[in-house]
Amino acid sequence: MKATATQPPGPTTARGRRTRDALVTAARTVFEDRGYSGTTMSDVADAAGVSHGTVYTYFAGKEALLAAVCAEVTGEVFAAVRVPDDLRGDPLVRIEEGNRRYLRAYSRHARMLEVVEQAAAADPALRAPLDSLRTGFIEKAKGTLLRFQSEGIADRGLDPEVAAPALVGMVESFARRWHAHGETFEPEQVVRTLTTLWAGAIGLHPPSTATRT
Repeated sequence: MKATATQPPGPTTARGRRTRDALVTAARTVFEDRGYSGTTMSDVADAAGVSHGTVYTYFAGKEALLAAVCAEVTGEVFAAVRVPDDLRGDPLVRIEEGNRRYLRAYSRHARMLEVVEQAAAADPALRAPLDSLRTGFIEKAKGTLLRFQSEGIADRGLDPEVAAPALVGMVESFARRWHAHGETFEPEQVVRTLTTLWAGAIGLHPPSTATRT
């Protein structure tokens, strides 16, 4: 892992917080446009309309900027995927809506997630935010499977510790390939297909009686 400078303390004033937020927003735009390796701290300063030194007041270096952008993106993705309580009653609808929300969130943030993956290939320390996001989704999937097993509507012989990361990996890998290759799949058909695979893999029964899109 590369050595990095000590990260400056966070801003303590409203103005400082606004400046930091503006830098994170500018950094995301530049990262998405130029990639991680093609971005410099000067690029971010120019995009934010501040002096070069101002960037270093808030961030020790490009790694810290990427970590801040990634934390913002992963937080938005995780929040967007939460299925509302009124859609949790039917197990198949619950899985379907979770897949739909994940794919929509991934689509919105695909380029930035790609940038982080590329950066992490060179510096594994930059992978931490993505690993944290995946862990969150795996825990959600594990909880869902355990609940379905306790209700007797999913295969009780499945090990949630194995099944949850496998199912999350399936959906994530598909989303990454879909956007990387620009496939022109119909979104709702993708949602239905992934949901059928998810439900079949855990032996979900009985079939949903809800009206599906």
